[in-house]
Amino acid sequence: MIKALKKLQTIFYCIYRINWIKFFKLYNKNAKNVLWFYPFYREHFFTQSIEREFGAIYSFIKNNQSFKIVFSKKIGKIKDSNVFFFSTQHYNEHKFVNYTQILHYISKQLEEQNNKVYPTSGEALYWENKIYMHQKFKELNINQPNTVIIDRNTFNEESVIPLAFPFLIKEPHSCSSLGLYKVNNEDEFKQKIFGENQLLKKNGELILQELINMRSDMRITLVGDEICLHYWRINKQKEWRPTATGYGSDVDFISFPEKWRTHLINECKKFNLTSLGADITFDNNDQDSLPI
Repeated sequence: MIKALKKLQTIFYCIYRINWIKFFKLYNKNAKNVLWFYPFYREHFFTQSIEREFGAIYSFIKNNQSFKIVFSKKIGKIKDSNVFFFSTQHYNEHKFVNYTQILHYISKQLEEQNNKVYPTSGEALYWENKIYMHQKFKELNINQPNTVIIDRNTFNEESVIPLAFPFLIKEPHSCSSLGLYKVNNEDEFKQKIFGENQLLKKNGELILQELINMRSDMRITLVGDEICLHYWRINKQKEWRPTATGYGSDVDFISFPEKWRTHLINECKKFNLTSLGADITFDNNDQDSLPI
């Protein structure tokens, strides 16, 4: 109930911030800036995308740009335009495990119709697609924990476990620390991937990753060459646990390791993305060590 009330408060604030006189002045059914609201139903207002969509409307109005909104499935009719939409699992109507490919397909088809799409088909591949992301980390020589990908066709109960315990299991398509498991020994590991949960069979592939000794990590948001937002998520407990705020982590929007600013920007620019969000941490919480 409290969560729903907070969400309603956020929506009302978004509505309040819109200049509705300019909204109706700039709204044009023939506009080249197209904002896709989909799927549009009551529950849509309780997804994170609604705030981003209001943000896009606010930006169009602030920059005096005409726009239109598409509410239907028929986005494929749009050509020669700038198309904006925001990633949620609701696009995955058929409930595929690899729902990232749905967004990639949509973006790719729109691009082939001479649209400029946000996110691009290349950017869409990163959305909650951890295997692709870690493969790109390796390709671009980005510092990351020791990471191994296993698949159900080659890994079985007799296979050699490639990392020392404890380590993390990650499902490939997940967010907000969902699909993240710490295993302390072989029994726990096999129970997770072969036992009742059948994680390996369900996902096809899994990520096994070295457990970094850390009690905090920092989310940065980069647009162009600028870090425009950053905050630390701090686990106050002695034991490791996910730093997602849903687990009770404290948040610090002030502190920033300035000695690493240029390094972090340069590392992020290797991906050649319009914008990105990245999680940064330090082994043993030592900010003199190379960021991970």
